[in-house]
Parts: sequence; C-alpha cells; structure tokens
Amino acid sequence: MVLEILVLAIIIVFSFDFFNGFHDAANAIATIVATKVLTPVRAVAMAALGNFVGMVFITNAIAETIGKGIVETSIFVGAEFLHAIVIVLSGVIGAIAWDIITWWWGLPTSSSHALIGGLVGSTIAAGGIGAVLLPSAEGTARFFELTTIAFLAGVASVLALAIARKQSVSGGAIVLAGLFAGLIPSVVLARLLLKGLVQIVVFMVAAPFIGLVFAFLFTLVVMRVGRHTPPSKINHYFKRLQLLSSFFYSVTHGTNDAQKGMGIITLILIIAAIGPPWGPEVGQFHVPFWVIVGAHASISLGTLFGGWRIVRTMSQKVTALRAYQGFCAETGGGIALAGTALAGVPVSTTHVISSAIMGVGATRRL
Repeated sequence: MVLEILVLAIIIVFSFDFFNGFHDAANAIATIVATKVLTPVRAVAMAALGNFVGMVFITNAIAETIGKGIVETSIFVGAEFLHAIVIVLSGVIGAIAWDIITWWWGLPTSSSHALIGGLVGSTIAAGGIGAVLLPSAEGTARFFELTTIAFLAGVASVLALAIARKQSVSGGAIVLAGLFAGLIPSVVLARLLLKGLVQIVVFMVAAPFIGLVFAFLFTLVVMRVGRHTPPSKINHYFKRLQLLSSFFYSVTHGTNDAQKGMGIITLILIIAAIGPPWGPEVGQFHVPFWVIVGAHASISLGTLFGGWRIVRTMSQKVTALRAYQGFCAETGGGIALAGTALAGVPVSTTHVISSAIMGVGATRRL
C-alpha cells in the first residue's frame, strides 16, 4: 500500500512540473516571439530544450529550500505516512488546479507562488501556524529598519543631487532611486536576518525588481553604445544575440521551476524513508539523479504542449519589443534567476520576466 501511494504521489508532483511548463515556461519565449526573431513553434522547441538543459546547473539549493526551508519538517516525523503525504499533496494539487484555471484564462500568474502558498496552507491546516518556519520578531524588525534607512538614503541622494544641479525631479524618480538604493541591502539583510517563509517572500518581491533594474541598465548601455549605429544594423546583430539570451533565460527558468518539484519529491522520499539508490541518505537532503531528470523532462514536455494564451498576453499586451530590447529583457531576467538559484530562493519566473520587459519599456522616454 505504501509503495502504491508513493508512486501516485511522485506522479502527481511530476504532473505539477508538467503543468508548470504548460503554464509558466511560455515566459521564456514571450520576448523572442514579440520581436519576431523566431516563430512560436521554433521558440517553444528551443525553450523546451533550455528547460531540460537547466538540470546541469551547479546547485539544487532551491529544491532544498522547498523541501525543508518553508515548513517545520518535524510535523511529518512520527506522523502516519498517509497523513503526511496528504498534507504535502494537498498543496501540490491546489497549485495544479490554480495553474489550469489561470492558463485557461490566459493569465501570467506564478506557479511558484501557488505551490508555496498551497504547501503553507495545507501545513497550517494540519499543524497550525507554528508548523511554518518564521524568523524571530527581533530579526524581522531589524530587517525592516535597515531596509527603510537604505530606501531613505536613496531618496535623499536624488534630492541632494537635484538641489546641487538646480534641477526639478519627478516623484517617480525619487521613488525609483529609493528602490534602487534599498534593493541590494534588502536582499543581503534578508539572507542574514530572516529565515523560512518571510525570507522567501522578501526575495519574491525583490527578484522582479532585480530583473527590472538589470534589464533597464542593459538597455541604457546598448542605447548609449549604439546611438550612432543605424537601427537596421543594430536589429540585425541583436536578432542573433537574442537567440543566445532566450536560451540562457530558458535554462535559468528550467533550473528554477523544476527544482520546486524536485524538493517536494525528495521530501516525500524522506517521509517514506526511501534510502539509496532511489532516495537520499538518512539525515541528508540529497536530490536523487532520477528526480532531477524526471522534473526537468516534465517541465520541458509541458512547454511543448501549452502556453499559447500566455505568450499572447505577455508578448502583445505588456509591451512591443525590438530585438535589442528582447535581448536586454532576457539577459536581465536570466541573471536574476541565476542569482536566486545560487542563493536557493524560489521566485516567480513569471514576475521576473514581466518586470524585465517593463524595465526595457521604461527606457523609451530617455
């Protein structure tokens, strides 16, 4: 009976990865479709390949965070196997349902948010709020205090510069300067002072801004360097470069999103006390190789079978793009995802690429 339940649970989690690809992986091709560098069919094929190649990424830190960094694993210790599996799968099934609903509506929502929210919700239902990993009140207060200081320092710097140059400054520029100044300190402080769910929420909020900032800065550099180059020539070069940037983003997307399913399956193997060669060593959170391959294959297959509604939303309704803008958006978003993967923080790939596209669009009036 235990084996049958275990196999069913693994199939359900791989199904989440499939629907994640069905729903989210279209993010990797939205920009390259918008710039008309590739047709949707070729773009989907390249994105699926990139998602699978993501398994060669050097760390599985996100999987470890999902498996043991959000909820107290002690809630599963000594619990009946079926009871523990129901807690985990309730969150996963809820995330799958949300993915299907939002895909049908063509909404670019986050599968990561759905999975984490589902896992937290099912855990609270089973063990109360104490079953969720939370930082100390002192650490949380210290984090918000120092982040606010950094934000105000950025605002003060812009105002001082405007006064020195005797220039007016818009309210938007003041807020943007505060965000720029507070962004990096907030990420560093979250890593040092926070833990568990609150730390993940901070990174989820910060990651889209990081993608926006990198894409914004890359676009400014490209505009500056190519200001005397004919637009047709710039477009010609960046159509080729965007093939690389789109594949890079697909790889980082794959390594981010596939690891979330990997973390859940490894947690299930630990609950079932499955040791080597199919499971991790006792007392260790080690993702088996077959889980890595299965998760990336599932998300790649999902990419091949769906996502057209969301591609249309992101490539046509967010902002129209040129090839150099698509390159900057994908590169900025990819760097943000690579950094969060190394830090072991699960973030929304949907929100990162959407923000990167907005960062590119923000340069149009400059």
